[in-house]
Formats: sequence, C-alpha cells, structure tokens
Amino acid sequence: MTPELREAVLDLEKEAVREFLSAFGLRYDADIDYTVCLIAEGRIVATASASGDIIKAVAVSPDWRGENLTGRLVSHMIAYFRRKNIFRYKLYTKAEYIDVFESLNFRLLAATPTTALLESRNGGIEAELSALKSKHRVPDGPAAALVVNCNPFTLGHRYLIAQAAKKHRTVLVFVVETDKSYFSFSERFMLVKRGIGDLNNVIVLPSTDYVVSSFTFPDYFFKEITEATEEQAKLDALIFAKYFVPVFNIEKRYLGSETDPVTLKYNRALIECLKDAATVIPRLEIEGKAVSASLVRRLYEEKDFAGLSRLVPETTLEYLKTR
Repeated sequence: MTPELREAVLDLEKEAVREFLSAFGLRYDADIDYTVCLIAEGRIVATASASGDIIKAVAVSPDWRGENLTGRLVSHMIAYFRRKNIFRYKLYTKAEYIDVFESLNFRLLAATPTTALLESRNGGIEAELSALKSKHRVPDGPAAALVVNCNPFTLGHRYLIAQAAKKHRTVLVFVVETDKSYFSFSERFMLVKRGIGDLNNVIVLPSTDYVVSSFTFPDYFFKEITEATEEQAKLDALIFAKYFVPVFNIEKRYLGSETDPVTLKYNRALIECLKDAATVIPRLEIEGKAVSASLVRRLYEEKDFAGLSRLVPETTLEYLKTR
C-alpha cells in the first residue's frame, strides 16, 4: 500500500511525531512551523518538518526504506515552500544521509561526523557573501571580523570592537540577522552602526543565514544546552572558516570572553576550528562587574536609565529612552 500524506496540526499529532523522531535520536524543535507525515496502517512511517526555509527532522521507518519516501517528503516540502514564495531552501540532517539528499538536488555546505548542513543547488552561499561584500564596499585587503548579537549594543560591545579596530585596517562586524531576540534585527543593526560611527575602519554588515542563525546554530536562540549544541557550534564554525574567511579575506575572528554555556561552547568550537585566527578578548568590567546585555535588558524593563547610562553608549541610551 502507498502511505497517505497528512499534515500534523494538532498537538496530539505533533506528539506522535515527537515520539517517532525520538527512535532515530532526533528531536522536534520548538521553532518548527510545519510538519508532514506519511501514514500506513494508522502509524507514522516517515516525517519531515520545516522551520522557515529549513527542512529538518526527516526520518523514515527502517521497514519502509528503499520506497523513496524521503524523495516524496522532500518534493512535498519544496511545493510547500513554493506556495510561500520560498525558492531557496536549506536542510539539516544526519551526516549518514548526505548522499541521499545530494541525489535530491541538495549541495553539502558543511558536516561533522554526525551532522550535516545542505542547501538547494539553486542557492549559493558564495554568491550571497560576494554580493554582501560588494554592497557594503568591503575592501579586498585582510580584515578582522566579529559576529555579534548586541541585544542591545552596550559599552562592552563597543570595547570589543574598538580593540579590534586598533589592530586592523578593516574590521567587519556581522550583526546576527535572525530575529529571535528581545530587540529586533533592525534595532540591533541600527544601534551598532550608531555606536561605532566614529570608528572609520569598521564596517557593519548583516550576518546572513549562514552564521549564528536558525540554520547553523538554532540552540543559540534557545539558550539551553542540548545533545546537538556542540555539533551545531562546530558546523557554524566550519561554515565561517570555509566560506566567510576566503570571501572577506578574514585574518582574525575576535570573540568576547563568555560565561553563558551555549556561547562558551561556540567560542571553543571557533578556537578549535580557526586555531590562531581566533582571539578571545576579556569582557569589559565596570565597577567590578562584566557589562552584559542581559543586565541592560533588565534595567531597561525597570526603566532605570541612570543605571543604563553606566553600561551603554549615549546612542543606545537615547534610543532606549524613546523606544
């Protein structure tokens, strides 16, 4: 019999998918916004989900392998994307299935021994990064780079960027583009640009979906350690080294020292991948305490602008007062 294709909409249906995935060592992430299943004799025999433009949580029952169920699921997901005017899409899967998805017109971006990131062949990370470089008039010479969330921009962020600016002719600041933070991407990007306006050798750019994003490092936004966190951090670091470094001629990636466990794992993955090209700068301390964006957000919620004035530049403070 041919399995019937059904969307999983109800909580009970999603729970059944969650249980099915657990048998494959996969999880049903909180950011999933669409799920489809193939049903035979009343039970799930295959499933796939989407989060934005990302296909993930693809699994096929061992009893049904060789029946092209993966191809059927992928074809359905592509049709779903097209209805949403998404024509370039990405894929997160186990490394053992790379060959399967390459045969379905995906190209490999990066892989660890256990996990892989792919994108549709009509995508093109190299072209997107080259276009970004051209749009922001990034010079061809060697550059330093930072990837920052700045939620919001603090004196700590300013200090880190300024340290890099003292040592390099060009500094590229990639602001995390994924919109899953307290402050929106447009707010964060604007605050960074205003906050470093006097540093003439610093160029602020959007990060794209290829670094610290829902695609490369979803656990960053969940802010909790999972079994997948370390692999995600490694994949993000690999993509940065393989694509960002050559396109932007990056000779050094600067990192702020971290206590947050998720970001700490990320720093370690970057150091392991980039070796001497990664440098950690101790966080700025004011009155004996490290400046943190989380503290700034708390003070903002309390409308403690006197406290904020000690932790953020004037440009951020003025924006917060009128937000």
